[in-house]
Amino acid sequence: MLHGVTYTAVALLLLTYVGNVICRLIFKITGLTAATAQLPAPDYRAGRVIGILERLILSAGILLHSWEILAAVIALKTVARFQKMDQREFAEYFLVGSMFSILWTLTVTGVWSAYDQHFGVDLRHMLFKLPDAQATR
Repeated sequence: MLHGVTYTAVALLLLTYVGNVICRLIFKITGLTAATAQLPAPDYRAGRVIGILERLILSAGILLHSWEILAAVIALKTVARFQKMDQREFAEYFLVGSMFSILWTLTVTGVWSAYDQHFGVDLRHMLFKLPDAQATR
């Protein structure tokens, strides 16, 4: 069980804090860091928390095979920022951040799930009481 806790903790760390670091690096490389330069510190930090929560919710949706969760998160983000989408720099910042979050979440969650199923303790099926993987083949 310690093995399962360890690789799950690594996956969660990758999804959350490492995801934020890579996202900031992508903004720096693309020159989109300036899109948040005028924001006050609390708003800027709120964006980081939103990114973490977004990736955790997306990951839960992927693990549960609930694609509605993914659609809801994307729709909610778009509606919340709709008025600012007319500003080209913000729209690019928003799209790059959102696309990175989705891609990063798909990658980390996919690797996490595959590792769990093939080398781990199959936590996904234990925790969510899903049918046995062998029985569905």
